Amino acid sequence: MTIDFGTALVVCALIASVILVLQGGERLIPLIALVACAIEALIEFHVIRLSSPKIRIDAILPAVICVTGGIAWARSTTKAAITAATVVALAGLIQLLFALGMLRGLR
Repeated sequence: MTIDFGTALVVCALIASVILVLQGGERLIPLIALVACAIEALIEFHVIRLSSPKIRIDAILPAVICVTGGIAWARSTTKAAITAATVVALAGLIQLLFALGMLRGLR
């Protein structure tokens, strides 16, 4: 059994965003991250298909995940929340770099 790198990033970000939502406290930013990760997971597993000729959805979703992960990281106080926010932010950043064409060869 093999797992694609992009699939692993999406799953890790989704699990980490669920942990952020369940931590308590401010939930708006983690909830936005969870929705973006869920949409991206549905796209990755070919459940839904989103495309637009004017909007680059492949770059917008990772950007939203990266920004919300960074905000959640800045606001986190517990170790679990800091770790989960770091995973969300880094997964979003890596996906964004792939979408913008700055990273190649890993996918």
